[in-house]
Amino acid sequence: MYNKHLVSIITASYNYEDYIKDTIESVINQTYENWELIIVDDGSTDNSVEVIKSYCEQDNRIKLYQHENGLNRGLPETLKLGISKANGEWISFLESDDTVSYTHLRAHETLMNL
Repeated sequence: MYNKHLVSIITASYNYEDYIKDTIESVINQTYENWELIIVDDGSTDNSVEVIKSYCEQDNRIKLYQHENGLNRGLPETLKLGISKANGEWISFLESDDTVSYTHLRAHETLMNL
């Protein structure tokens, strides 16, 4: 059963093929289940997009967005696009080469319920 508050996790990605899998899996393994992972690719030239798409096919909470024509628009524009796609009551940012512990969102649940 999903928890009450939807958390939108926004990740900007640019050529992080070697790291993005660990980042995504750390979100999938959260004990708090009511999240969406919004990954915005900023014009990657490696296989990042293919890796991300494979996860999108496995879990509908993971969403991939790209700038028009696959352009590299820079971090500010990439984050703005991610925020515009967010549906959650809460927004969290996660770098595409970082991971979070499996209780990361659960640890913040107390704050969500205030």
